[in-house]
Amino acid sequence: MIEAMKEIGEYALEKENKDLNDFVSILVENPASNETYKHVFCIKLVSCQNSFEFKEIEHQEYSKEKIVKYLYKRGSSNGPDITPTARVTEIKKTFSNKIIGWFSKPLKEAKPILDGEEVQFLELLGKCIKENEEIILSELEPKVNSIDAKENSILTLVLEENDFVRYVGDFEVFRKILKNNGASKFYSKYDIISKDDDKVCSVCKTYKEVYGFVTPYEFYTVDKRGFVSGGFDQSKAWRNNPVCLECALKITAGKEYIEKYMSFGFYGFNFLLIPKLLNKSTSEEIFDIFEKFNEKKFAFNKEYKNFLQANENDILEILSEADDYLNFNFQFYEKSNSAYRILLYIEDVLPSRLRELFNSKEIVDKKKLFRNYSSVDTETKSIQFTLGNVRWFFPNTLDDPNLNKYFLEITNGIFTGAPIDYNFLLKYIMQRIRKDFRNGNPTRYSLFLGFQLLDFLNQLHLLGNYTGGKYVNSKNLSVLLNGTVPGEKHGYEERTNVIFSEFENFFDTDAKKAVFLEGTLVQYLLNIQKFQRGSTPFRTKLRGLNLDERYVKRIFPEIINKLEEYDANYYKELETLIAKYMIQSGTDWKMSNDEISFYFVLGMNLSNLLKSPKSEVEIEND
Repeated sequence: MIEAMKEIGEYALEKENKDLNDFVSILVENPASNETYKHVFCIKLVSCQNSFEFKEIEHQEYSKEKIVKYLYKRGSSNGPDITPTARVTEIKKTFSNKIIGWFSKPLKEAKPILDGEEVQFLELLGKCIKENEEIILSELEPKVNSIDAKENSILTLVLEENDFVRYVGDFEVFRKILKNNGASKFYSKYDIISKDDDKVCSVCKTYKEVYGFVTPYEFYTVDKRGFVSGGFDQSKAWRNNPVCLECALKITAGKEYIEKYMSFGFYGFNFLLIPKLLNKSTSEEIFDIFEKFNEKKFAFNKEYKNFLQANENDILEILSEADDYLNFNFQFYEKSNSAYRILLYIEDVLPSRLRELFNSKEIVDKKKLFRNYSSVDTETKSIQFTLGNVRWFFPNTLDDPNLNKYFLEITNGIFTGAPIDYNFLLKYIMQRIRKDFRNGNPTRYSLFLGFQLLDFLNQLHLLGNYTGGKYVNSKNLSVLLNGTVPGEKHGYEERTNVIFSEFENFFDTDAKKAVFLEGTLVQYLLNIQKFQRGSTPFRTKLRGLNLDERYVKRIFPEIINKLEEYDANYYKELETLIAKYMIQSGTDWKMSNDEISFYFVLGMNLSNLLKSPKSEVEIEND
């Protein structure tokens, strides 16, 4: 990750036309934070023997080519900046705080790194400005106030020597102070210095001066002595993580770029999507995608597919079109005050893996069952797979804080190809469906999302411990019952075979087929009860959808008896089909209660697809 951040930092710095071999070029900031900064007011001093004299206020046009000469670096909002160059707010206040003020505390703090001649030079410069404070301000105010009120300006110093004008950035002493300021945060902390000369940098592997407090994110700190291995000495922290100044600056620039262009939201989580390039020649192309996406300049085609969330564009499909000359790292994190906690880190996801995910999604989305889904309650016309399917069953809730963790673990499995336990998933899918059923809500939406999730994972061969039931007997029903049942292309069997063949990996045992069709029969019974009585008392027989093999077999004749009682048993063919699969399935189905309940409620919700037109007519005429 650190190396990827460094590479991204190099790209970001080059894009800003900064010289990677010049620390000052990297550290300096553009004082013109926007296009309104058009003016530069220079307090011009001239060298006079061993002192300086104020000459004039020179009004210049801002020039991007002079950024290094201005040598601007923002300091504290109320105090001086890192050098005596400042953005003008109120000219009197800026001059006092940012220019005169610079020659007090900042100069005092910089003295330990300066030699005597440099200190004397700065003290004389400050003395001149202080002695000419009134006259400088009297010339400054009218000039600054004369510019267009919509435009902004910069205030800095220039020194004229032998008809040659030198800016702040032309003096090594100011560059030295800027460099020290930029580097000190990497080696000075807790009133302790941690650095050493001529040691191997852990990033670029070359011998340089290395620092001990280079931590782009706060998940690595040495703020307690116990965090420093090898003697609990914080001044030796560089031994834990030795990083040179050049790499530290590139990593810092990379972090800023990543947080600007590669930071995304995802079901209440924040994550960074960090590319690691294997072929640097294509870096500009990839970074250009991130920048355009971030700035909403990307033109999505009509067939653009979502994978993360249904209602928000995500960048993954675009990135999936790249060749495998890079991989992606996903860093899900949580920030709380100053703490930074990594919740999940997914490494080395290739574009080809993303393509595989989208291909599986496309196969699932195209299935008629999901394409023709409709629900009046949710106004949903079709269901397309996204990771929202997972989130539906593993929401962020105070009732079970582990659900967030499970959601991320499943997300990790999908991206990395790690198996996801089938029974574990069914448990939570049925937990949600039972809740809907218990509250009297439709189970259809949850059922479809759950079935689609299982189908998607099955396409990717990610369902761990999914072995199906035991295929006890595969004899043809005609042989088993001496040809007294309908043929294969007749009525219910024909219609059910359409579903069974489309999801053949899920209907791989007779037991599953039997449970599925019994669920269908129950739904027909409930429809008749609702039609004739206005209520569905048989629902109480379903035990809140907590069903097992023994109970499913026991209520089968009860369902038939109840249909007979209503004089509305139009489903003898279906009942024969159920009996067939019951017989063929034998005993000891090796299906969990969750699995039996899932197939049962699946049959209930797909009952409309199997319904015989004849029975509908008869019900209407009843």
